[in-house]
Amino acid sequence: MFYIKSLLKGNTCNIRTKFLNASFLRGVFTGSTTGFRLPLPPEVSQIEDAIEVFKPSEQPASLSYFTAKPHYNDLLIHLDELFEKYRNSPKLKRDKNSPTLWMLKDHLGSELGLKLKSNQYRNITRKLNRLDLVVPESAPKLHSFLELFKRIDLEKKKKELEANKTPNRYGVTYAVGRRKEAAAQVWLVEGDGKVFVNSIPVADYFSLLKERETVLYPLYLTDSLNKYNVWVKVKGGGTSGQAGAIAHGITKNLIIHDPSLKPDLRKDIRRVERKKPGLAK
Repeated sequence: MFYIKSLLKGNTCNIRTKFLNASFLRGVFTGSTTGFRLPLPPEVSQIEDAIEVFKPSEQPASLSYFTAKPHYNDLLIHLDELFEKYRNSPKLKRDKNSPTLWMLKDHLGSELGLKLKSNQYRNITRKLNRLDLVVPESAPKLHSFLELFKRIDLEKKKKELEANKTPNRYGVTYAVGRRKEAAAQVWLVEGDGKVFVNSIPVADYFSLLKERETVLYPLYLTDSLNKYNVWVKVKGGGTSGQAGAIAHGITKNLIIHDPSLKPDLRKDIRRVERKKPGLAK
């Protein structure tokens, strides 16, 4: 009654304070509690603004929400849950001389969106090593998850890609050549020696004889001038860089067609120019 009398006398209490009962206020001003409806005090524009204070706040989705590094703590919790789940699964005997390579500290930290300390990084990798002992056949989903943390072996990846490069069912091979600022997409297939650059014959695209010779040199070196047709999409750089990029792409395609050509195509024919009197070497 004190609050109602105060409202009627004009000594309005601040109803935004957390000490008022929101449901009681709503009942007073709508008439559902007292049987009659009180006029809304002029000092208060919207009662819903006051009631908004009493609505329960949303619960955080993560247990680590209030920690300094929630992503790091969530990861540790998830790794512990996975360990408990696969605790009784069959384990592998890993060779200590060939450990699994995980992401480096800086790379993993950037993936998590924070700067990891050395001891935090060790905590993560220690838990990953425990999970990596589980036999892959018994837990394929687990090892798919662990793949996200493994370091990419660039040399191994490169060899795998090279091994998978084969002509398609139409005998067409594809490779990308680069030189300076130029990049060329090159398709090569057995044919009668036609070469098109950006849908233009090579003789019309390159006006200089030196640039045309650069493009056709891999085919000339392997006696394949009239054996293959070449289609090229090239962009960037100048004509000299584009010619070198196309030659690079043709070379890679020739190796895919015939790997035995690789030693000849990799041979460097450049020589150091001899010293001339009065000039620098």
